Amino acid sequence: MEVFREIQVLLLDNWLILLLTLFFTKLLFNKYGQGLNSIPGPFLAGFSDFWRFLCTTFSTAHEVHIELHRKTNSQFVRIGPRTISISDTTLIPTIYGTHSAFTKSDYYNLSMMPLDGRYTPSLFTAVDERYHTSIKRPIATAYSMTTIIEFEPLVDSTSALLMSRLDGFAASGVSFDFGVWLQMYAFDVIGEILFSQKLGFLESGTDVAGIMADIRGKISYAACVGQIPFLDKILTKNPLFLKIVPTHPIVTFTLERMRERATSMAYGAGRKRDFLTRCIEAQARYPDIVTDRMIILYNGDNVAAGSDTTGIALRTIFYYLLKTPACLRRVVDEIDHADKLGQLSSFVTWHESTRLPYLQACIKEALRIHPVVGLIIERCVPKGGIVLGGHYLPENTVVGMNPWVTSRDEGVYGADADTFRPERWLEATQEQLIAMERANLTFGYGKRACIGKNISMLEICKVVPQLLRHYEVRYFEDFVSDSNSDACISCPSCGQTRSGQFGEDGLCGKMASKCTFEKGLGGLS
Repeated sequence: MEVFREIQVLLLDNWLILLLTLFFTKLLFNKYGQGLNSIPGPFLAGFSDFWRFLCTTFSTAHEVHIELHRKTNSQFVRIGPRTISISDTTLIPTIYGTHSAFTKSDYYNLSMMPLDGRYTPSLFTAVDERYHTSIKRPIATAYSMTTIIEFEPLVDSTSALLMSRLDGFAASGVSFDFGVWLQMYAFDVIGEILFSQKLGFLESGTDVAGIMADIRGKISYAACVGQIPFLDKILTKNPLFLKIVPTHPIVTFTLERMRERATSMAYGAGRKRDFLTRCIEAQARYPDIVTDRMIILYNGDNVAAGSDTTGIALRTIFYYLLKTPACLRRVVDEIDHADKLGQLSSFVTWHESTRLPYLQACIKEALRIHPVVGLIIERCVPKGGIVLGGHYLPENTVVGMNPWVTSRDEGVYGADADTFRPERWLEATQEQLIAMERANLTFGYGKRACIGKNISMLEICKVVPQLLRHYEVRYFEDFVSDSNSDACISCPSCGQTRSGQFGEDGLCGKMASKCTFEKGLGGLS
């Protein structure tokens, strides 16, 4: 007993030294005890996930990952104690394929949004594959392109509203942030598809209910804190937080729109087969799975993910077309030629857009060179571990590929992979096209690929040619401003110009341009 008392006294007198010893022992174990020390990477990254937390917090993760793979000349880079970034695109089917044994990591738990004080995994956040399959099956057909095409009139009505707002800007010369309006357009389209009503963004020209800011905050939180997932249990997953914020604002916004739609249906108004209607139909077939709570989650995911990703994609497409005038001229000529031949409807349809090969090449190239996702798409190594690329990876090691890295693979896209060159998609052989499509992880890959991809592509493929068909967009090289992100809107009647933001958000905060936005000769009256 005396010995135990002496040990207790010793520990109490030296508790700080003991804690420091345990702390540094843990760091050393992280670095050298995971069986991953042979994989190259930043020295400090092996000790703690705090290294990648800093990379993500300062919005440079995608650039750092590209540089690391090139600097180490390795397809495997260690970016955390148990986290490996992989660039070998031939392994994409192994890690993300339909029959892959790899599962989503704890990172995805951070994207769950509370409803009435409880968290429920959704299609995006579900980690358990059986659960994901069970909640996806009842609603999968609602996301098929065959179904999505039925929503074209809803997209067209929103495009008409966007063009009416752009007509006003072009006529008055008032400055505006084009990127923000593209994102507001994406929000209103989602509203039409989900609830048969625009959400009011284009009409008001404002961030309705602050939902855009809420989504941006949610994404930033998940991206940063997701690098050290256990922090989320302390921050938003603790009981105190759930008492303060029992329901996330994005879920509240979605629920309000659903109630408005339900009211209109109850009074016999607007009986369109929108996404909500299809959810209700699925509930009748699968009442035990498609509960009221699950319907809210289905729609909440669409509101949160569908608008922001599409908005970024639209910004990217216009940015790179403006950066490469030859590409802009060629795609406009292709659209104008098809228009003169009577091959385009008053609002360009999905099928008409797919028959414009250079436009499709520009869209693919923009999504390739500036993917929406700038972090590795995390997966956990299955039980028993696995050998990949000559490296043994223990079970539960987090591996993943960053779309920014895979989309710049020179072995797949050529020595000019860092250059925006749509022609590569037209010049490639069938074998090269397969490899290029596989390496482009903008919408993920395999069984957990973005389920809303078809919605996003429908919007993009319709609105981009529609705007380029009716408006002239070009650089305003002579414009002088102290800001690097100024744009000009030129009034076609008087030529007066005013400065304004182009909308660098979603373009890494570094990409901006000086342009004019004029109503063309073929513009709507």
